[in-house]
Amino acid sequence: MKGTKARLIYSASKLDFKETVELVKRSASTGGIDLEIVDADRVTSDDEKRFLDDIRVIPPQIRGQVKSGGGRTLPISGTTQLNRSIPILIIYDGPRPIDVYPKDLMGVKYDLTSAFKSALPSEALGIEHNIITILASKPEMLGPGLQLVHREFETGSGVIDMVFKSAEGLSLIVEVKENADQETVGQVLKQSNGFKDMTGSAMVRKAIVALRTSGNVRAACKDSGIELYLLSADKLS
Repeated sequence: MKGTKARLIYSASKLDFKETVELVKRSASTGGIDLEIVDADRVTSDDEKRFLDDIRVIPPQIRGQVKSGGGRTLPISGTTQLNRSIPILIIYDGPRPIDVYPKDLMGVKYDLTSAFKSALPSEALGIEHNIITILASKPEMLGPGLQLVHREFETGSGVIDMVFKSAEGLSLIVEVKENADQETVGQVLKQSNGFKDMTGSAMVRKAIVALRTSGNVRAACKDSGIELYLLSADKLS
């Protein structure tokens, strides 16, 4: 783990996190990291603002997604407050914040223990990120005349992975999953409503792009007006 010190913010009253906290303590000690532990139940409003500022100043390409939404519980709550319901680890190089955990970076979810691991290149990229990269370069896979206009679009009802727009001005929101299940269908419907409320759009195309599905997803998508695309690696010869 890069950095010279770290700050662990968690509610000492929540015994569910005891094992994770002890692991972070041991890992920090082994790595020679100066670890400060802060009880989330005693964080003042000034402290909260300082911690939020520390998280936000970390470059987006490093911190990834840190705001809760779309079924993800992350360091910043959906109401943009410090999420005191989970342990949060902020890494510093001297006084400068350089990383934060947990986070969702390019489709890969990193918990607190990930701070002390060296990810393999394939892990760092993530399957979902690879799918997003393909769709960004080949939007015609989802229909003619599409242009990518947003990535990780925050709706207030969850974060949409990709937003495309057709030549006629019709928006297409896309959720990318390695495995799409019925929870994914509900997630897309919620995001669609949030997108409509935020943009004032009356009509929005909705799509899920995945490697595979589980449960009765195909029927659920059909009933909900969601387009379902499955990527495959079929042998052609």
